[in-house]
Amino acid sequence: MNDTTTGSKPIALVTGGNAGIGFETCKGLLEAGHHVIVGTRSGEKGSAAVESLLAAAPAESSAEVLVLDLSSLESVRSAAESFLATRRPLHACVLNAGIMALPWRKTADGFEQQWQVNVLGHFLLCRLLLPALEAARDPSGRIVHVASGAHRLHPQKVDYPLLAEEHRSSEGYDQWRAYGRSKLANILLSNELARRLAAAGSRVTSNALHPGNVNTGLWSKAGRTNESGISPAEGAATSIHLALSNDVDGHSGGYYFRSAPVTHIYAEKEDGQKDYVTKSAMRTEISTSELEGRRAWAVASRDAGIGESL
Repeated sequence: MNDTTTGSKPIALVTGGNAGIGFETCKGLLEAGHHVIVGTRSGEKGSAAVESLLAAAPAESSAEVLVLDLSSLESVRSAAESFLATRRPLHACVLNAGIMALPWRKTADGFEQQWQVNVLGHFLLCRLLLPALEAARDPSGRIVHVASGAHRLHPQKVDYPLLAEEHRSSEGYDQWRAYGRSKLANILLSNELARRLAAAGSRVTSNALHPGNVNTGLWSKAGRTNESGISPAEGAATSIHLALSNDVDGHSGGYYFRSAPVTHIYAEKEDGQKDYVTKSAMRTEISTSELEGRRAWAVASRDAGIGESL
């Protein structure tokens, strides 16, 4: 049975918290004294994850499951409504779940699956949960977007007419380009959310990150192996840092790698031959664009069926 007695504990939601980086992120948040909500498509897998997490967690730790399928906007709305109905604040929302470089498939909502799962589902979820994040105090609400250095696979602005075509047909679809596009969108939307929150006078912050080259099950699903990758525990470190650290208190609109802000702009000619870790501490110029952030916000708001205004 899940322990949902939170008392005065800060509360954190981690999507995809039943496995990989998400599971390790939940571990770190439990160790820090948070009540953890494991967002997962499968209630059965979620319950097993909670049992495993609590068995290794400090005494008096607590966790629960929130069934959430990012490939269904209806499921996202239902999950958000379920949490909001508890009238609890939300101190950290770690948008961690995702899929990587899968073959083309259209969701029931009519979108290319990587765009919906990695972008639209999370965008809608955090927008709907903003009232709970606004209610959080000591600490204030934090939104953490798990993006990727793979945004370098899409160094140009998003071609939204092309994306619209890919929602309808697999013609011309490149699964790695689509993955890079989704990770670029994660950063752009995090940036734009940060700007809008600041303009509204909100204390809620929004930051994105690259977890590193992590050896998780995503690679086998993409038809590759990654034996040289770091462990999920190492990959979770930056997510945990952004959710907990006093060093980022009040800081918003950043992109982080190894718990440090990334400011160096990647240039293929100068940086293309550098090693993976060095390139990971870089971001593309397009990922910093306010104009592209506004464009991504408008498209995501329309497709998720939610107004542009916070």
